[in-house]
Amino acid sequence: MKDKLILKIFIITLISLISLSCDDDSTGGETGLTVYPTLDLIGESSVIIEKGVDFEDPGYTSFLSGEDVSDEVIVTSNVDVNVPGVYLVTYEITNSDGYPVSKSRTVYVADTTPSVISTSMHSVLTDTHRINHDSDDARTDFAGYEVLFLQTEPGVFYCSDLLGGYYDQRAGYGSGYAMNGYFKLNEDNTISLISSSVPSWGDSADGMRNGFYDPSTGNIAWTIDYAGILEFNIIFD
Repeated sequence: MKDKLILKIFIITLISLISLSCDDDSTGGETGLTVYPTLDLIGESSVIIEKGVDFEDPGYTSFLSGEDVSDEVIVTSNVDVNVPGVYLVTYEITNSDGYPVSKSRTVYVADTTPSVISTSMHSVLTDTHRINHDSDDARTDFAGYEVLFLQTEPGVFYCSDLLGGYYDQRAGYGSGYAMNGYFKLNEDNTISLISSSVPSWGDSADGMRNGFYDPSTGNIAWTIDYAGILEFNIIFD
């Protein structure tokens, strides 16, 4: 008698579970997954233009399940072509579930006043190195990375990485770990630091020493002190 009762309870429980499973499957095929649109920029993700020249956006494409939804992309821009500096154009599209997909393009507006230092990408040269004073003055040599100099007013330049790409490119941490900032080329060819920032760490350089433009070679060099114990001796072409 007891065995029959246990069997009956087991059968009732099994039927209930099957019924609940069927109810869950009757939601019109909803699986809890969301479909994201693709979003691709046409052209480069960074553009340099001269002051006063119109910025023509190269464009973008966006597709959702094979359908072109580019007209649903919202573009936000703070570009002012009359004021040299660094600007951002943001592209964003949101799917039906409210999840956004975004991309961005950096626009550099350059002051075209003639200068011995060009607005362009500059290579990090051999003999560039980092010294760690907290580790028996351990030296790490590196070279070959590309850094942007952008003149924003006569003699004043934005630099995309004062550390020569050490953390951003060499270590592979990403652009948030580049030390961007501004420097001034003085009349005697010395270079002075104006400002600096490492966005992802929320800090900046302790200072700059030995900043100099060499007219005989066209090279630019400086020493950046950082984090109390690090010394970056950088040479650019």
